[in-house]
Amino acid sequence: MNKAQLIQRIAAELNASEASTKPVVEQILQQIHIALSEGEKIYLPQFGTFELRYHVAKTGRNPQTGETIEIDGYNQPSFKASTALKQQINR
Repeated sequence: MNKAQLIQRIAAELNASEASTKPVVEQILQQIHIALSEGEKIYLPQFGTFELRYHVAKTGRNPQTGETIEIDGYNQPSFKASTALKQQINR
């Protein structure tokens, strides 16, 4: 499912137009982006948690030259599904 299909399904479920549903979906996604960029954790009961996980800096090697390179640390967005969501999927 892509974003357009998600908007179509939500609009159909709410008996609303896609044009009025699209800004709501985009605003939800925008707020998730903003919260993650500020380092916040987003907890949605019965769905899951969006959060950042920090990967520490490490030393790597260029496979072609064998040269040692330094790989910077970085934040990686992650999602952990709630128990309720896992149970719903595995029924």
